[in-house]
Amino acid sequence: MKKTALILAAACLALLSCHKETTPEPQKVPVSTVTLNQTTLALIVGAKEQLTATVLPENATDPNITWSSSAPAVATVESGKVTAVAAGSAVISASAGNVKAQCNVTVVQPSSIKLSFSTPEPDNEAISGAGGSVTVHVTADDNWTLVSSGSWLTVTPSSGGAGEITLTLTTQQNATKAVRTGTLSVKENPSLKLEFKQMPYIYSRKKVASGTVTNSLLVNYSSGTKLTRVYAFMPVPQSNAYQDISNLSVGEASIKDCGNNANQYAVADICSIPSSGGAVLQESFHADAYEVTADVSLVKEIPEYNTESDIYKLYLGAEEGDLINPSNAQIVSTADILWSAAGGNLLDYARRCYQWTATNMTYGNMNTGLHTITNLMQTRKGDCGNFSSVFISLLRAHGIPSRHIVMLSPTEAGYHVRAEFYLPGYGWIAADPTFRNSNPSGDYFGKFTGKYVVMSFGINSLCKDPDGKDYRADLLQSCFWWYWYSTQGSITFKHSFSSFR
Repeated sequence: MKKTALILAAACLALLSCHKETTPEPQKVPVSTVTLNQTTLALIVGAKEQLTATVLPENATDPNITWSSSAPAVATVESGKVTAVAAGSAVISASAGNVKAQCNVTVVQPSSIKLSFSTPEPDNEAISGAGGSVTVHVTADDNWTLVSSGSWLTVTPSSGGAGEITLTLTTQQNATKAVRTGTLSVKENPSLKLEFKQMPYIYSRKKVASGTVTNSLLVNYSSGTKLTRVYAFMPVPQSNAYQDISNLSVGEASIKDCGNNANQYAVADICSIPSSGGAVLQESFHADAYEVTADVSLVKEIPEYNTESDIYKLYLGAEEGDLINPSNAQIVSTADILWSAAGGNLLDYARRCYQWTATNMTYGNMNTGLHTITNLMQTRKGDCGNFSSVFISLLRAHGIPSRHIVMLSPTEAGYHVRAEFYLPGYGWIAADPTFRNSNPSGDYFGKFTGKYVVMSFGINSLCKDPDGKDYRADLLQSCFWWYWYSTQGSITFKHSFSSFR
């Protein structure tokens, strides 16, 4: 019996061993690639920078990264954090399996170079969508090199030595229809940089009229009248976004600059009076007039105003004679309601001011000059210049620089005034609440209809009277004159201008 039991037990063991399952060895997945988030670094001594390594495939058997530096005396690395130790070059390696990625590191000594704008950044025309140039001052006690990002941003000169130097920073027009960012950095101190945001260029213009215009002040007087002196001046048009002016002639007159803005005027002071019907003062010029449209839908962000800029100082606040008054009680209460409805959005607020003026003002009192804001808010009646005054007062009540656009119409032999407001980074945007009033279905916000010649901007242009004293022309649009006589009959002066031809 015992022998038989042993034989059966042995048979059972043999049977069990025949059905035993074996576990295969796990298959290893090798690392195929290692990549770093940066392949070059420029650091100053003491700076730190974190590198991040990505290992593929994600199921690699051994994805652990081993970090190393080719020159620990220049730059060390621990868990991807690079520390700049001394000036020089080093290669940081991230290895996993048999694969590695590298980052070339340049370390420089700190520089004492300082950069500062000559004017605060937000108002720089260099960062407006139109592009342009701005002055930048650099002070240094060592050699320096400036590096700009992108071909649209350049600086001249780009290097120099110790001392102070004036640089010219130039940007190209931004036609991308989006905000773009550029930097100006110091090669010897990469952590020192200036960042620029350039707004998109939002304007388009189309020529709508072209020709030669003659602008004259004519005098008529009866027989027996003896004029002894006439002193007169008229605005001189200049090229701007709305027009190109060429072949300007003012005869014997002289051209003067207004002291408080960019306007000019021609002055004639004569004792040899022309025959009756003749011109006391006459200018002629060739004008190409444009329709200019601002695509305000491209305005996605608005930089801060530079409160120290000439634009901000000149075109905010009240104007002499209550002709613009953002502190008027009715202006303030209306402006606050519109501002609240706009949620503090400058562009939306400007449009609400334009719509309110067009809707709540009545056109009338034509050719009676500018009226006070007190009168206009009480009567709610005025012509184009007064519509613009109300609109501008509302804009200025919440800190938006704005001004009149003062024009002649050679095609219609008439006068017109509209307004424009300034957005930093974009420029001046035209709006015409008078046209909106007469054509409620039209939209003249952001649109300057052409066939006009802009004679001046703003009001209260500072000129000189016959005695050389300051004289403020409320609208520098036509002509101003003084005259002297020894015998008098009938004397009349007439402003006349020809149409485009």
